[in-house]
Amino acid sequence: MSAHSRSKAGGSGEGKLLEVLVAGTSGETGLPFFRALVRGLCDALGTHGAWVTEYLPETRRLKAIACRFGGEWIPDYQYDIGGTPCEACIENRGVLVVADRVADLFPGDNDLGSIGAASFMGTAFFDESGRHLLGHLAILDLKPIPDPDRFQQVFRIFANRAGAELRRWNLEKELRSRTEELDAIFDSAMDAILILDEEHAIVCANPAAEAALGTGRMEGEMIDRFLSVQGAGKLEPMLQKLLTDPPGEGSRLWIPGGVEARSSTGETFAVEGTLSRFDLKGRPFATLILRNVSARLEAEARLHNLTEQSAYLREEIEHAFGEIVGDSPPMRHLAGEIRRVARTDVSVLISGETGAGKELIARAVHRASRRAQAPLIKVNCAAIPEQLIESEFFGHEKGAFTGALARREGRFSLANGGTLFLDEIGELPLALQSKLLRVLQEGEFEPVGSSRTVRVDVRVIAATNRDLDTEVKAGRFREDLYYRLNVFPLQVPPLRARAGDIGPLANEFVARFCARNGQPPILLTDDDLRRLRSYPWPGNVRELSNVIERAMITGDGQRLNLDRALPEADADGPDDSGSAARDRPPDPGRVFTAAEMESMQRENFRRALRLAGGKISGPGGAAEMLGLKPTTLRSRLAALGITGKYAIPSEEVTESRH
Repeated sequence: MSAHSRSKAGGSGEGKLLEVLVAGTSGETGLPFFRALVRGLCDALGTHGAWVTEYLPETRRLKAIACRFGGEWIPDYQYDIGGTPCEACIENRGVLVVADRVADLFPGDNDLGSIGAASFMGTAFFDESGRHLLGHLAILDLKPIPDPDRFQQVFRIFANRAGAELRRWNLEKELRSRTEELDAIFDSAMDAILILDEEHAIVCANPAAEAALGTGRMEGEMIDRFLSVQGAGKLEPMLQKLLTDPPGEGSRLWIPGGVEARSSTGETFAVEGTLSRFDLKGRPFATLILRNVSARLEAEARLHNLTEQSAYLREEIEHAFGEIVGDSPPMRHLAGEIRRVARTDVSVLISGETGAGKELIARAVHRASRRAQAPLIKVNCAAIPEQLIESEFFGHEKGAFTGALARREGRFSLANGGTLFLDEIGELPLALQSKLLRVLQEGEFEPVGSSRTVRVDVRVIAATNRDLDTEVKAGRFREDLYYRLNVFPLQVPPLRARAGDIGPLANEFVARFCARNGQPPILLTDDDLRRLRSYPWPGNVRELSNVIERAMITGDGQRLNLDRALPEADADGPDDSGSAARDRPPDPGRVFTAAEMESMQRENFRRALRLAGGKISGPGGAAEMLGLKPTTLRSRLAALGITGKYAIPSEEVTESRH
């Protein structure tokens, strides 16, 4: 290694390395990402070579995704791991460092001797459960490593990004497999399936549609060409309403009595069918399925299940970089609790304030469990209308209630073999709590409108920001269900209780924003970190993420604009009420009392309502600013006694008029 390279590795700070890494990989995924990362690792440490691999379990070989030696890319490089330092780093499950004489230590690896290798550093990557090997990252040099500790610090920064991308890439391959399965079902379905655009033109049609209507390629043709006059007159108004009205309950329609279709030879015949809407890139489309009744139920159930599983995988890809960030004592304790409970199948109750990251904790428990390869299905108990919750949980049969036009699988069935995450469990109506208790106790239920019993194997993780013990005493939550869910409680600490994590979290959000928008990395200044640590964060990690994004948007591309982003610096000017207390810079080491926190939350809610002109829900509403659901905000306003015009005391309204 040259003296210049060694100085570069030893003298640059983590901020500079983060700048190099983000700049090199910004906006890239998959193979381009790994090539940029490997090149950046070689440049950062001045090594002879670096490579990242994926593991092929059927042959016990490592296949290089990106491999660079002596300034040249090595294509199609793969090898048996036996007797190599790569095998040792996989068994070590950490960072393996061989500072010198690596060829002597691994005489069975002929490649080391042939190039005169002296030093090696590598680490293996496993899936979220820690059981399945995905691949590894390594560097190799022709000279000894001069400063192993420093090299290892730099190497870990690149390894963290490489591991996260490799997990995301693995999930993406599984999603492609699911998509191919959906395509195979579409092409092989016995029912005729046609996709129509807003002009009622056919975008695509499966082979069954082409066979049923006796024609060849149908794309680009208007649907009325394949309907009789009476059939077109019946279908056209339904399509018009479906594609022009806002999406909602009317997005799935049964064509009553069927329609009369017409083949290319002029023959007419009656078909039954359904219409459903989906939106893609802001454009509405309709799916028209022409089928017989017996085939419809089976095909629709299969398509629904696969679509739900694909949606789960897409969500997993979105969360692939959502690793838990934080090394404070409360988070280290929480990580240990997650590892302990993940090995079991017991129910988990996650408590914590809004925005503290309860869903992230639930995903961490699932990924570390034996169910990691099965879906984690989420249900937000507060977001589903009360009359539809039972159907959402347990599914329903066709005709079970008004609007039940087809049989549907519930969330418990979709989560069979995996995990069901019940978010905001405290909002679950009492009437459904007893039915949920039965599933937890006996593992069985009946879909709405059915007498058949369905058995499932589901692990339940629930989350709440309510004090369920108080809810039980008030009669709003069943005591037996509470104890059934609270087998292993996890308490997510609020952000103000782990101030040491604010800096790493803020840097992570900045890096994500820069990568997502393809802009150069921005480093937080000491003053930025001081201001962020001095704020009490009533909205926790979610509020921190929103503040960072707002500061990035209003910044100049080189610095964050915390003056506009932090709630303590509202754009509408200072508020006289309590101004003396708010103008004092908070002490970062101070612990706030419950009364002070309530006062700060009350003031924060009033600011949001003032900026929103009293509007709670919808775009630009106070709930959107605060990162809360409108129903949650209304209940908190009532609990805090915030009422009146804009929920602002009358003296403040009077002052605002002057």
